[in-house]
Order: sequence, then structure tokens, then C-alpha cells
Amino acid sequence: MIKRMLFLLGIVILWGKADRAWSQVSCTEPVETGSGLVSGKADAGTATCVWLGVPYAAPPVGELRWKPPQKPRPWEGVKETREFCAACTQYGGMMSIMDCARIGKIIGSEDCLYLNIWRPRSEAKGLPVFFWIHGGGNMVGQSAMSLYHGANFAARSNMIFVSINYRLGPLGWFTHPALQTGDPIADSGNYGTLDIIQALKWVKENIANFGGDPTNVTIAGESAGGMNVYSLLVSPLASGLFQRAISESGAPRAGAMKDGKQESDWLLSQLVVKDGLAESGEGAKRFVESKGQEWIASYLRSKEREEIYSCYRSSLYGTLRGSHQVFIDGTVLVASPMQSLKSGNYNKVPFLVGNNAEELKLFLSPMMTKMNEAELCQFIKDSDPDRDTVKRSELVQPGYWPIYDPLTRLGTMLVRSAGVDSPARAMSKHQDDIYAYQFNWDDEPKPVNFAIGAAHGMEMPFVFENFDQGPDSALRFAWTEENKAGREKLSALMMSYWANFARNGNPNGPGLPEWRPWSDKPGSHNRMILDAD
Repeated sequence: MIKRMLFLLGIVILWGKADRAWSQVSCTEPVETGSGLVSGKADAGTATCVWLGVPYAAPPVGELRWKPPQKPRPWEGVKETREFCAACTQYGGMMSIMDCARIGKIIGSEDCLYLNIWRPRSEAKGLPVFFWIHGGGNMVGQSAMSLYHGANFAARSNMIFVSINYRLGPLGWFTHPALQTGDPIADSGNYGTLDIIQALKWVKENIANFGGDPTNVTIAGESAGGMNVYSLLVSPLASGLFQRAISESGAPRAGAMKDGKQESDWLLSQLVVKDGLAESGEGAKRFVESKGQEWIASYLRSKEREEIYSCYRSSLYGTLRGSHQVFIDGTVLVASPMQSLKSGNYNKVPFLVGNNAEELKLFLSPMMTKMNEAELCQFIKDSDPDRDTVKRSELVQPGYWPIYDPLTRLGTMLVRSAGVDSPARAMSKHQDDIYAYQFNWDDEPKPVNFAIGAAHGMEMPFVFENFDQGPDSALRFAWTEENKAGREKLSALMMSYWANFARNGNPNGPGLPEWRPWSDKPGSHNRMILDAD
């Protein structure tokens, strides 16, 4: 008994010393970057330091709109990087904000190319770097969402966590002959992709000063973020900037330059008509043809962001008309992502990839309820998952019940085939270190488990241990006392897998169920099923 008490006392003393060690580390000490000194802060309630809104590129405004990102302009003195920057320009939606009054309204700024860094509050150096790319269809989203905060992941995994903003929608992916310069990178139209590459270059040049290892970087993203991971895998411009890759519910997709040209012609026509320079689309076409390319370029860059976005209608979650996907331009993307994967012409790094069991429910439920998005936003803010008695008919109208699960299963099959199985099959011809998963957790309170379940995006809180129950959390409806033990256990497991993979390219580790690499044998893909059970 005495030995046990002495042992416990020793643990308490050691814990106290460790606690004092990290609490004495200054998070406000200036850190040098290539553009100047930055000062962060201690992240309240966590054993981490954080630098928020660190510029990784010059603001892409004025003449820099629709041009490759430039290095940040140098500054004198110490820049306080303690607040998130503005979101990149977009329509407000629940994939970006939970300010219900701003749903469907233009938010953000063109001055948005900033990143955030969390690191353990210690003196450790050479830590692995986890580089997160947010989702949102390349049209919406921002790194400031509580869902993407990296404090818990950085502290528990003992690594650096970086999240970024990148240009979105028509400001991120846009191509028109009037904007051509003769430089193939500048003329690619892939400005959002180039932003991500520029952020990775910034990490390579600067992250060692924050205690990170620039030769051990894992890129990871969900949905459009996962799609952008595929773009980085196949882009020769990203070669050597990362050593591992994770795609969650993404897919290797890209569009033709001619589709981008058609989109930009449409936008130009809309702007000309709105300005009263022509009465119709045909008239706008004739008017534009009478002007030179220099006039068109100047005209496009002169338009305010509100003028550009007013030509688009905001749809579910703030998404826009048009796909705004990466272009196959011949330089940033030499070929279609799937073609590059099949041919082996890509950046071969250990790869972790997966999907969720009920992907489509994130999109079906808002379309099959009587509430619009602003009303649904307020419904979520007002909810108390431990006490609410929500009716299934409030979330999904009864007429849709018979087709709800069949549509969900079909959607999941399509996402899994396009985003996981097909690329994994192609890549497995060239490498062995591919790991696949399916996320099955659907233990929300009834009837939310029917309406949402293991929907698109539900795995992220588990990877980052961000079970935010505050009113600004879009997923607050899911977390109850009843499911707390199970979700926290699953979260610890998933965080360990992701961290192990980021550290050494293999998710396995002591005490974890074995995760075998992908197999191309029919019916035996070695897919890890992730659930509280």
C-alpha cells in the first residue's frame, strides 16, 4: 500500500513538473519568418501555442487578382498573429459560418491568404507537420471554423498543425484569354491550387523556426480539401513539398480549360449586361468582341467582389453555379488526376484514403426538410441534443422516408468508387503503402442518426477531437452524454492512426488494431471500419 502511494505521489510530482515546463514556455516570443517576426499566444485551455493569421502570400487584390500568389510583403517590427484572418470571398453557408443572419450573403475578403499554426507548448524541435486543407467544394469554407482547430491534435499527437485559407470560386479557379500572359503557371487558371502550393513552400522555408520538420509534412483534406490533395499528388509543382497524403471523402477530379473559358465568358456577359453596356447576352457578346483583350482584363479586375458574386446564385451551403474545380492546364495539372495515377506519373508518397458510410445525408437532409438553410442554422443553434425531442418529420419530410436510405447507399457507393477504390486500385500498381477506411459512426440521438448518421464530414471531429457543443458549431446536435464515452474512445483511436501515419507513413502502432494495407483482391480491400463498436 505504501509503495503504491509513493508511486502515485511520484506521478503527481512528475506531472506537476511537466505542467510547469510547458506553462513556462513563452508563446509570445517573436518567431522569425522570411517576411518578418511574428508573435503568437497560448491557446486557452490547451497545452499549445498558436499563431493565427500568418501571411503566406501577398493579398491577391487589384493587379494580383487572378495571378499566381506572390511572397508576403516584408514588414518591420513584430506582427501580432493572434486572430484568425477573414475568410476568402464566398456566400455565407453552414460549411463556413453559423451566423444565421449572414447565410446567403457575401462574406469574407479577397485579402485572405493566411495560415494558422498550432504546436505543443514545449521546447521540442523537428516535429512532424500536419497540413490541413478545408473542404467546401472549392467555393466555401474557412480555416477559422472550430471544426478545424488544431490544438487538440497538436497537443495529443506532439506535432505541428497548420491550416490555411485559399482562394475560392471564381476568384480561385478562373481562366479567360484576356488574362493570358504567356507564363504557363500564371495562365493555368488554377489560382486556388497555386495558393495551396505557395503555403506548402512557406511551410518548407519557415516551419523549422516553429519547431517543425520541413522534411516530414503530411497534406490532408476533406471533401474539396481531399480533391485538392489529389491535385497536389499529381502536380509536378508540388513535388518534394510533402511526404505523406490523406484524402477524406475526396476524389481525383479536374475540368477542361474549355469549360473554364465557357464559364468566364458567361460571367463577363453577365457583368456587361448588369452595367447597362448591353441589353442581352448576345448584345454583350458583340460588345465584348468590339473591345480589346487589354480592356477586358482591366474591366474584370476593376469589378468589386460583390459585383462578381452578384452574377451567381447562392445554393445549398453557399455553393455556386459551376463546379469551380481544378483545370487540366498542362502545367499545374499535366493530365487528368486519374490518368496521372494510372500512369504512375504522380508524387508517390504513403497514402491514407477513405469515405463515410452515409455521405449523401449531409446534402439530402437540407433538401428534404421544410426549413431553408437560415432556419436550419437557427434550429441547430437552439438545439440541445441531451434534451430535445425532435421529430423525424422536422428533419426529413415523411414522403422522402422510403427513398432516404436507398439514395444514401447509392451515394456512398459512388463516392467510395470514385474517391477511394478507383484511385487506390490505380496507385496500388505503383506503391504498396496505401491504407483505406470507412467511417461508420452514427450514434447521434434519434432521429438525428436517421437524418445525418455517418454523413459527409462527420469524421473530422473525431480526427481532431473537436466535439464543440457551442452555438457556433454546425455539428453541435450530434454530441450527447450518452454517446460521449464511445465517441471519445473512437476519437482517440482515429487520432492515433492519423498521427502515426503522419509521423512514419504507417497508421499502425502499439495497442492499436492492425490496419493492413490496401489489397486489390475483389471483396478483400482491407478497409478499416471505424466505429464506436
